[in-house]
Amino acid sequence: MDNLFIRRTYFFHLFSEHLLISSLAVFFVVLFGVAIGVWVFYSKHSRTFVLPIINFLYAIPSIAMFGLLIPVVGIGLRNALIVMILYGLLPIVRNTYTGLKEVPMQYVEVARSLGATPFQLFKKIYFPLALPSILSGLRITVVMVIALTGLAALIGAGGLGQAIFRGLNTMNTFLIVAGSLGISLFAILGDSYVGVFEKNNNLQHMISHNATKKQKIEIVLNTSLLFILIIGALWYTNPFAGSDERSVTVASKPTSEQFILGEIVAQTIENHTDITVYRKFGIGGGTTNIQPAILSGKIDLYVEYTGTAWMSVLKEKLDSSHLISFEKLARSYQNKYQLAWLGLLGLNNTYALAISQSDAEARSIRTYSDLAAQSSFFDFGAEFDFFERPDAYNGLLKIYPFMFRSLHEMDINLRYSAFEEGKVNAIDAFTTDAKIEALQLSVLEDDKHYFPSYEAGIVIREATLDRYPEIRPFLTRLNGKISTAAMRKMNYEVEILQKKPKAVAAAFLKTLIEESSH
Repeated sequence: MDNLFIRRTYFFHLFSEHLLISSLAVFFVVLFGVAIGVWVFYSKHSRTFVLPIINFLYAIPSIAMFGLLIPVVGIGLRNALIVMILYGLLPIVRNTYTGLKEVPMQYVEVARSLGATPFQLFKKIYFPLALPSILSGLRITVVMVIALTGLAALIGAGGLGQAIFRGLNTMNTFLIVAGSLGISLFAILGDSYVGVFEKNNNLQHMISHNATKKQKIEIVLNTSLLFILIIGALWYTNPFAGSDERSVTVASKPTSEQFILGEIVAQTIENHTDITVYRKFGIGGGTTNIQPAILSGKIDLYVEYTGTAWMSVLKEKLDSSHLISFEKLARSYQNKYQLAWLGLLGLNNTYALAISQSDAEARSIRTYSDLAAQSSFFDFGAEFDFFERPDAYNGLLKIYPFMFRSLHEMDINLRYSAFEEGKVNAIDAFTTDAKIEALQLSVLEDDKHYFPSYEAGIVIREATLDRYPEIRPFLTRLNGKISTAAMRKMNYEVEILQKKPKAVAAAFLKTLIEESSH
């Protein structure tokens, strides 16, 4: 509880974001879902294609949907809303259609015999009698949207899911548990909230003007409570900050190192300028999702690695030396994307293969070639990206004849856990990983020099530099100041000692200032 109290501001902000995103999504789902359900009921022809399309969209994995929309709408709220609306439509559309279809025809015939118009039939007969079915669908939708909002943190939309992913990325169990319980509690409250309108046909009686005083009070109180919460969340998060505000958005990939580097960049700007810094940290998919976001202007700057930039962004091949010309890389970024590299920070976080020290000693394995010769004794685990990237596993096989006993794809932050649990006994690693020392791993020598350098540097939009030229000199002072060893130490402090990335970054900058003053 002490940890929760210390982080209360952080969680209040995440709760407010979660409430705003899910409420907005539910509003549009109800608006479009009921309208489509009514259309499907009255139009037999529309049923043949509308319902199958909605079913098809619902079958697409939500994470894939987020990723598919990034090139179209970018990261953030707009992407999240589109996905949640598409997923939330099915229960509302089906329940609206089913509720209208199951209205007893004798009521309809009696109303028609009394001269009711089609609109009067819908308003007085169809809709009131279908309302219980619609509200039942709404309860399902509310829980679904609240849960799905947790995943939206992967694309920088915010919400309680951010705590879960930050916890996974920094090995912080408290954040994972707090974020998960927060979403679960939120879903329970949302279900109970809709249940008030469904209970004893409260809303149905309200529409038909037959509600008792108690029913009216219940509806008014609950509607007022939600309205107050939304207004409070809007005030707290201030999502409509003026476009004239001097601000930049710093992004990061979903790793401890990127959280720390993102904080170092953000705090450097905050410490030396009056520019407001917005943080979109832990974006799922890393470069794959950040690159289109920075090109569209959704973010302004982030820390990238030369190897990733050269092969995954520019799609360039390595020459026989596997060396990357930083000058050529920076020039290509400027010409193709109007993005500037502000130099290199000093650390080289390149790929490595690691096994336990005991296995290395028992089998006399020091190099990748040694591991390849005995790879049939090893179960290899790596992140999804490692198996997909041309500069990773597929290219590695062309140089080293690995024949692992089994391959295991997993989230980048779970491969060390899998190693600890004995599910794998060989993994890919990064040279700045804190877990290398914590688990006493043996990092093998890349004896054929396959992996290129992955030196970290700040990438920023040239438009941002033009608008805020004062940023450049302060950020370039970081060049060459963060060694590989220093980065590994900071990662250790976050992942093993459970310090906050913000505090670790602040301590590093303080040390940097003290050293420069001597």
